[in-house]
Amino acid sequence: MTRGRVVMDSQGKERQLGKRLERGGEGEIYALRDRPDVIVKWYYPEVLDKRGEELHRKVEAMRGLRDAHMTRDVCWPLIRVFDQQQRWIGFAMYRARGVKMSFLAHALLYQRYFPGLDRRRVVGYLIRFVEIVQQLHDAGVCIGDYNLNNVFCVPSSDQVTLIDCDSYQLRVGGTFYPCPVGSPDMTPKEHQGVSFRHVVRTPRSEAFSLAIVLFKCLMLGRHPYDIVGGDDPVRNLRRGNFAYGRGQRDVPQGVWYELWRELPETIRDMFVTTFTVGADAPIQRATLSQWHVALSEYREAMAAGEHAVQLATPGRPQRSQVLYAR
Repeated sequence: MTRGRVVMDSQGKERQLGKRLERGGEGEIYALRDRPDVIVKWYYPEVLDKRGEELHRKVEAMRGLRDAHMTRDVCWPLIRVFDQQQRWIGFAMYRARGVKMSFLAHALLYQRYFPGLDRRRVVGYLIRFVEIVQQLHDAGVCIGDYNLNNVFCVPSSDQVTLIDCDSYQLRVGGTFYPCPVGSPDMTPKEHQGVSFRHVVRTPRSEAFSLAIVLFKCLMLGRHPYDIVGGDDPVRNLRRGNFAYGRGQRDVPQGVWYELWRELPETIRDMFVTTFTVGADAPIQRATLSQWHVALSEYREAMAAGEHAVQLATPGRPQRSQVLYAR
């Protein structure tokens, strides 16, 4: 029963929890009954037994960065939370608004969760996402575990919020805190096959993972290394085998080709470079600043009527139904 659970804040005041919202790999997320804008992450007992001290130190280091570097766009740890025996069990943070980016980057679900979505709105979300990641990098923080379920977008605006931030990589006061988790299909080649606990993320490695997020959103969920008749995306990633960069012979036809063709040449070139030569040479990857400029120019070009605004969708005829801004 989730109702009736009680936690204590750092002043020893009891706080009543509401319903359980999520159950993740390391803990559960609860609503705070008297503050609908605040939620609590409560780590599982077995996680606390194994890594409680390490997690507590990292969360405290993150809290020390909050006032100087973090905004409401990142669900950063706010206050420490204890059980009724005064044992540290997690933290409270602001609650994210919106819909998971994984629904945005989906060939069908976006129509339900983002009604009226067009390319301008998609690009607006991505510009804001890039800006938030740049803000984190400026604070010496790397996301590490890029996961579209951990990014929320508000359908009625360009607002973007990042969640599950306690897994982020950071270095504070000479202490290095790694990101111990990740997804192989979002991980650059140089970090494949290595325990994530031993990986040191950099802005160059982050740029590769970020480019995959951008590609999946602009291409309605298609992974850049998903090749018709080819191996799975992780194997293609490890080989730098990007279909769109090899004469486009293995580009999925139909709506996927339409989506790719409608992107500005500058953005297509940045994807090709990042996912081919950039797979082996991190210095060749497009940077966050370059992505921000290219996406901003794309949005301006759409506003001027120079690029398609409506999204091609599965099952539609091709170019005849792609509308342009007037």
